[in-house]
Amino acid sequence: MPADIPVRSRVDRFNWPILRLLHERLGLAPSTVTYLGLAMSLAAAAAIALRQLHLGLLLMAVGQLLDGYDGGIARAYGLGSSAGERLDTLADRIAETAIFLAFAISGWVTLGTVVLALVAIGLVTSIERRSRFDPGFKRFVLYFGLFVPYPILFTVIFGANIAVSVIGLLIIDCKFQVTMDALGGDLDTVASRAVALEE
Repeated sequence: MPADIPVRSRVDRFNWPILRLLHERLGLAPSTVTYLGLAMSLAAAAAIALRQLHLGLLLMAVGQLLDGYDGGIARAYGLGSSAGERLDTLADRIAETAIFLAFAISGWVTLGTVVLALVAIGLVTSIERRSRFDPGFKRFVLYFGLFVPYPILFTVIFGANIAVSVIGLLIIDCKFQVTMDALGGDLDTVASRAVALEE
């Protein structure tokens, strides 16, 4: 790997040949890879809705790999942006919603269970930009459906994301308290300045 390419993680170093193939050889921008990953995820949802579980999980895996490559390309080639992050997050939520609903359509889980899982994921997403905490294992759990009933797995997804949202709120609160302490004074005189600093 060229020394002038800033790669931030061992995963990106491992994926470097693929990142180079996608970007330099095929000319794909990070956003294009994001859209390809989303397309694979929507195809996975269609397969799952038709009760083609193995095909659906395979397509979902391809979609998740592409979802990781878009960020790798952005980091390696200095193409990262706030708009790209927002697109990636939006694509992730669309993919998860489609795949989760497909499990309800296929009858493997109830619609209520899916909605609860999506609400919990939404809570994490709503604070992730401030907390910078999201383990991101939402779809990964679904692969265990080959061994564990899906209602149990969706309950795990719900519970884990509720826990992550609580931890995220604690992180945000701690950051706020650190900022407030750095300014000195009490909450009544400092809170508004701390909020202004965050903005």
